[in-house]
Amino acid sequence: MKINTLLCVALLLLLAGKASAQKNLVTNPGFEDELNDWNNGNSAKVTPWDYKGGKNSCAIIVTNATGWVGIDQTIRLPKNTLGVEVSAWVKTNNVVRGKDEWMGAIYNLEFLDRADKKVGEGVSVAHLTGDNDWQLAIKQVKVPAGAVSFKVMVAMSYASGTMLVDDVTVKVLNAEAVAKL
Repeated sequence: MKINTLLCVALLLLLAGKASAQKNLVTNPGFEDELNDWNNGNSAKVTPWDYKGGKNSCAIIVTNATGWVGIDQTIRLPKNTLGVEVSAWVKTNNVVRGKDEWMGAIYNLEFLDRADKKVGEGVSVAHLTGDNDWQLAIKQVKVPAGAVSFKVMVAMSYASGTMLVDDVTVKVLNAEAVAKL
């Protein structure tokens, strides 16, 4: 009888641990399925030559810093989401920004309302120039009132050079974590 009780308790603990694990809301976060699920416009390529995890990463290579060149993905927020944790592994090679400080290799998040209009300010998760080895860019943010979805954007913003990104992640935060923001 005691063994059955212990087994039941152990099973419940395992199930409880799985229930609290947060799911990544980003589809194809490691670019293992090429650039499927990402809006691209032929501005990025998948590369098996330099990656952080899996077998691929996304490379954005720009030789002429005349605009915004990148990829994005728009994702619906689960109901009652108060905050999210955004992360990705990023690397840059010889990134030279344009004339303004905000230009460079960027990883941003924008929240959207039901009409796909921007809600609040965009969130900068990473802004890089120069040469940077793989580093984890991570940020926890509150979801602004009225937001029903968000857009994850990785780009060379009026900059030249190479940006690599891998394992893009957005996870819902619990109420306790949001209260600390």
